[in-house]
Amino acid sequence: MKKVLFIAILLLVILFSVNANGFYFDVGLGFGRVATKFDGIDISKTIGNVTEIGLDFGLKAGFGPLGNIPIYPIATMGGIAHRLSDSFDYLQFNTYIAAAGLIFYPFRILQIAGSFGYSFVSNQTSLPMTMFKSTSGYAGDVSIAFDLGRKNHGFLIGLRYFGAKNLLSVSYVEQSTSAITIFTRYAFRHK
Repeated sequence: MKKVLFIAILLLVILFSVNANGFYFDVGLGFGRVATKFDGIDISKTIGNVTEIGLDFGLKAGFGPLGNIPIYPIATMGGIAHRLSDSFDYLQFNTYIAAAGLIFYPFRILQIAGSFGYSFVSNQTSLPMTMFKSTSGYAGDVSIAFDLGRKNHGFLIGLRYFGAKNLLSVSYVEQSTSAITIFTRYAFRHK
């Protein structure tokens, strides 16, 4: 918790000290292919015939553009939910990110973004077993999107890669999560 608070305070100081033209904000959802591994073993391949769902959610907030340069320093919060289920039971792996990053507009309708920071997991299951939380971790993501919209309001449609590594408490097993998702987001920005 101390790490998250420190990162949040550091991001606020950086974001408020930057000479920017305005506020940036986006929020949205996505879905796609997610892989969760424990010490390198893909959990969905070991279980067999199950329904697999990957959900991407998050928000970004920051300031920009920086003068005449179309760059936006941002703070990212979000995560990936990976659920494996059959008609009786489920396993759900939730991986979260709190990070700093940048958004760049090489063209007016094209957005490229990336972030890196702190990660943690909180897993759930209906099985009679304990799913542990993480003690520490890190995560990063990169995305590319078309920014459709008028004036300060945009609608993003894009592709995102997310990756995280976390050390689980008690068992000290490394959980790694990777995802490629298609997303849509509402964006408020100054261009």
